[in-house]
Amino acid sequence: MSYPNNDISYEVKDEIGILTFNRPEARNALTTDVRLGITQVMLEIREKMNIKALVVTGSGGNFCAGGDIKSFQEMAPEPTARRERVRRSHIWLDEFLNLEVPVIAAVDGAAMGAGFSIMLACDFIFCTPRARCSGIFVRTGLIPDMGCLFLLPRLVGLQKARELLYTGKILKPDEMQALGLVTDVVDEDSLFDHAFNFASRFRHASTTSIGITKNILNQSFHSDHRTISELEAYGQAVCFDTDYHRDAIDRFLTKKPAQFDWARLEKEDQAGLKD
Repeated sequence: MSYPNNDISYEVKDEIGILTFNRPEARNALTTDVRLGITQVMLEIREKMNIKALVVTGSGGNFCAGGDIKSFQEMAPEPTARRERVRRSHIWLDEFLNLEVPVIAAVDGAAMGAGFSIMLACDFIFCTPRARCSGIFVRTGLIPDMGCLFLLPRLVGLQKARELLYTGKILKPDEMQALGLVTDVVDEDSLFDHAFNFASRFRHASTTSIGITKNILNQSFHSDHRTISELEAYGQAVCFDTDYHRDAIDRFLTKKPAQFDWARLEKEDQAGLKD
């Protein structure tokens, strides 16, 4: 399915959603149409609830170079209008960040500015050796947005976030791995397949269990122990009452293989690649 001006595409393949930024001539920079398209995708996912995971990637050798600088000239000059534009982005960003399925970023080339922020909002990040990532806003005299000021300190710590955002330093894959941001570095030719196969393992998992776990984890840094404990209790009560849990217990008692065994699924993927 395509969205405004075909600047993004979204499809579902074998229960895995695939969201692609599709402005290769502009390194997939974000325009108003792209932002609108992402909003529509988030609403579609929320309405249909028909995916087990989401892969986010970019076309033409780049993930997303951030906001389209040319489109900045088209913005209304009033500060209130510009503030509202950023706030509108936060509507779909909140939906994206809190999707109750694993979200996997497949990053090639540039993930800069807002593209860096979107990458940080994903649960897992795979990148190629030529990936370059930065919260580079300072170069244009702007502050980080699209959730970067919320996400980055939680992922790398406050002091490191200061360094990266004050300097606009561009990170290479080995640096991102050292910070714990990147799950794995893979060749350009196998990036998408690697991310898709990784996402596909979650087809065997309980969407309810992972969704509730993700929901609570997303609240863990700004909630106290008592609040998280209560959320755990409510979440566990819901999971106990699922067919997936009942089947998992039955498999355990009858010594059948579990539906979701990450090590086994990983080996099966590796064997499939060799074939």
